[in-house]
Amino acid sequence: MRFPRIIISSDRSNSGKTIISSALMRVLSRKMKVRGFKAGPDFIDPKYHTLATGVSSINLDLWLMGIDGVKKSLLRYGKGYDIGIIEGVMGLYDGIDVNYSTYELSEVTKTPIILVVNCNNVSSTIGAIVKGLKDYRNARISGVIFNQIGSETHYNYCKNSVKEIQVLGYIKYDRNFSIPSRHLGLFTTEDFKEAENILQSVSKAIEEAVDIDKIIEIANSAEELQEVDEITHDKGLNNKDIAAIAYDSAFSFYYSENIDLLRNKYQVEFFSPLLNEKIDNPALIYIGGGYPELHLNDLEKSNTTIRWIKEEAEKGTKILAECGGLMYLSKEIIAEKSYKMADLFDISIKAKDKLTIGYTELDVISDNILGKKGEVLRGHEFHVSRAISVGNDIKFSMKNRIGRGIWENKDGVTVYNTLASYSHFHFSSTRGLLSF
Repeated sequence: MRFPRIIISSDRSNSGKTIISSALMRVLSRKMKVRGFKAGPDFIDPKYHTLATGVSSINLDLWLMGIDGVKKSLLRYGKGYDIGIIEGVMGLYDGIDVNYSTYELSEVTKTPIILVVNCNNVSSTIGAIVKGLKDYRNARISGVIFNQIGSETHYNYCKNSVKEIQVLGYIKYDRNFSIPSRHLGLFTTEDFKEAENILQSVSKAIEEAVDIDKIIEIANSAEELQEVDEITHDKGLNNKDIAAIAYDSAFSFYYSENIDLLRNKYQVEFFSPLLNEKIDNPALIYIGGGYPELHLNDLEKSNTTIRWIKEEAEKGTKILAECGGLMYLSKEIIAEKSYKMADLFDISIKAKDKLTIGYTELDVISDNILGKKGEVLRGHEFHVSRAISVGNDIKFSMKNRIGRGIWENKDGVTVYNTLASYSHFHFSSTRGLLSF
């Protein structure tokens, strides 16, 4: 399959990859059909891609999905689109050592790389940075865009220092071009009302000083993708069954592909715990991650939603709660005071502690709705909260080989058909979820 595509990468995080990738998608969307992708397990950056294109952005994560899973998703979601823009994760070679990095994604998918390099407080040294990134593993770097250029002289110093790789242009320095961050990364598009204005401003800057035709030319140089066998799903078989998914400013961390996979078996409907909503007769309730710690007053008062979730749990309805969802189903979340939550699990959680971020690998030690005893699951942790007490009757169904988990390297608390974990999972590689 021919699918023009590029990867946007850099030497490090906070280089401007997200806003520049998104703004480039917006510019290209004016003349062609663009699909955004995100390397790694990020939940926030894809929201900016979706804002830019009007189309859901898809995660490509080698750890969570495997090589075949990544290739299948790239093929599946690239069909019908003129170009794919894949935003990298962290620096080009950052992963578990170099494994599972943006570089490895480029190699596996045979996709050319365009670097975005932040030139603030540096000029001619940029040539050494670009050369080092290229030569370290002979990466498929085909071009570079300079970010935070202060003047024409600054640009020329940077440009003249780069040899052999095309300089595609620059983004001028403007302090209004940045997206603010908080404890789990950039502000989400749901909570940052200036996102559209910044996207428009950076799009204009790209049109003024970046060679879009050259970028399209590089994307067209990407090798053809070899078709791989698709997983077959029973699409429409049980579409009268409802999957109720929590979605609002407190719970918005979902992989778009996960929701699509659920749509193969369910009629998907969304509800908001912040608005105290419920959905009648669900076959599955899915409560993802997000920022419950920013909405504790409202969540404590969401009595209708809490009562509904507990009733459904007791009926045996399948419930999956990841990270923020785990916090919501706990006994309490402690910030400046204790806020009572659903109390489905006798766990007390401190709202803000040290950042836990990284991949997980878990042995299933008892059957649950994700997998059978003896299976190994892969996931990702991304939180600043921490369990500070766990009741004696709590049952864990997973043990961490890699990662922190909830308590003493264990994760996946269960009751009835409810599973709650700090790990997030990608359903394409978790066989149990496809049998929901």
